[in-house]
Amino acid sequence: MRKILYSPGFGAGWSTWNSGEVAKFMLEYKPIIEALERGEKIFDNRHTDYNTKVTTGEAHPALLQLEKDCLEKFGEDYVCVLGADDLRVLEVEGRVRIGEYDGSESVEEEGSFSGWM
Repeated sequence: MRKILYSPGFGAGWSTWNSGEVAKFMLEYKPIIEALERGEKIFDNRHTDYNTKVTTGEAHPALLQLEKDCLEKFGEDYVCVLGADDLRVLEVEGRVRIGEYDGSESVEEEGSFSGWM
């Protein structure tokens, strides 16, 4: 079993709005998973944009750390975190494919669907 993050709300995806190793890193980012499991709100972009939250110190520390980690590990000075306001934690058995439509992400586990309809 492993825990992953996905954003089912419309507007912005989480890992799907990033790419490659950054997307996989964000999919499994433990500090955010742990914060959500404690019932903490990671980000609410309904009232203020993300840049304002960063400059005023309102962004969750785990979200700020994610951005620092992506810069350090991958050289990415920008990662899209707009889907953070709808993040959910899901336990999965193996590999997954994250689908996205208009920002709404869905999770399909490998081997969970045996045929096409």
